[in-house]
Amino acid sequence: MKKLILLVTAFVCSSLLMAQDSIAFNFSFNHMALSVKDVNRSAEFYKKIFQLKEITNRSAIEGIRWISLGEGKELHLISVVKETVIINKAVHMALATQNIDAFAKRLEDFKIAYSDWKGTPNTINKRADGVKQIYFQDPDGYWIEINNGYTASPVEQIKNEVWQLEENYWKYVAEQNLQAYLTLWDDQFIGYPGNNIITAKDHITDWIGNLYKDKNRHFKTELIRKVENVFGDIVIVLYDVNYTWMNEKNEVIEKTYNKITHTWKKTDKGWQIIGGMGANK
Repeated sequence: MKKLILLVTAFVCSSLLMAQDSIAFNFSFNHMALSVKDVNRSAEFYKKIFQLKEITNRSAIEGIRWISLGEGKELHLISVVKETVIINKAVHMALATQNIDAFAKRLEDFKIAYSDWKGTPNTINKRADGVKQIYFQDPDGYWIEINNGYTASPVEQIKNEVWQLEENYWKYVAEQNLQAYLTLWDDQFIGYPGNNIITAKDHITDWIGNLYKDKNRHFKTELIRKVENVFGDIVIVLYDVNYTWMNEKNEVIEKTYNKITHTWKKTDKGWQIIGGMGANK
């Protein structure tokens, strides 16, 4: 009898858990709250710098002010809690705008210091996917990120992300960083480079060694971005690479011009090159 009761109890509990798991909560973002020292100073900062509107503090507690972030989202500024708050840049609020360059100028006009992620003053950060970002702090030291990431179309984001990888490609070539360079290529890659020898990934770094064979000359490259065409998880990239060759005195001795096409595929390792071709222009 005891075993039967235990079995029935277990079945009922299991059924309740399954019923709970089937509930769709459909969460949406409501508000964020910041602990501030001077609620009036903070409220004026957010209203002035971001041109945000103050809304009714429905808690009716003195020392709290509410700011609208738009679309029903709110920022609550709370000065009634006196415990010390430890802050670093990883904990931040992010807002998006198409006019990030104009907003950076606005911060300069108000003499508010901003930086990129690394902390370089008055510098706009460029994320790996091409999204622009800046970081600065409010009067209590809270970090704020402004970006244009949510205003770009998904296709444009993909184009910028893949182009950034093309720029990384040439950065690795300049640094002779073969390990990083190899991460860009899919294991099944096949290509037809300018030397007319069809190549797989196992020989993909051979040409880099050839670039640096002659110790009496060096080079710099200029990338001319042409077009990226997105087909879901496939992106075809066309661009030019101009080489300027110099001797030990940095005198220009030769210029060469190439055209390149790469086909990138989104894999479980990120975007990787699955095919390509290069030729003299």
